[in-house]
Amino acid sequence: MALFYVRNRASLPVMKEIAVDFVTGRPVLDETGDFRYVTGLEAVKVWVWRALQADNVRFAYSAHTDSYGHQMDRLTGLTLPEAESRLARMVRETLGVCPYITGAEQFRFTREESTLRASFLVRTVYGTLTAESEMER
Repeated sequence: MALFYVRNRASLPVMKEIAVDFVTGRPVLDETGDFRYVTGLEAVKVWVWRALQADNVRFAYSAHTDSYGHQMDRLTGLTLPEAESRLARMVRETLGVCPYITGAEQFRFTREESTLRASFLVRTVYGTLTAESEMER
């Protein structure tokens, strides 16, 4: 179930997020020391990145609703085909609460030792972007 129910996606306000450094995870500041904001597709990219972070487990923070975050920590120990299927499903569920996201598809999986990584295409009201998520098996 989505957190937001929007009948007409065209009526959504422009999405706005604080810019984030995707390497450090820290907010990006402008030359005056204030937060730098991004809008549109770049804002959705920030939202997706934050929502899929390993420490963003659903129900962990009271500041978020029960719909925000994921439960990928429950996938540990599954066989590969089942883990891939469930990871794709959980990514779709996690991203599905954002009214600016219309779908996630074209999942490609890679395995490195005990890590399963998924790269995929995210369709948004602004266009498409690529994203990644990973889990420990």
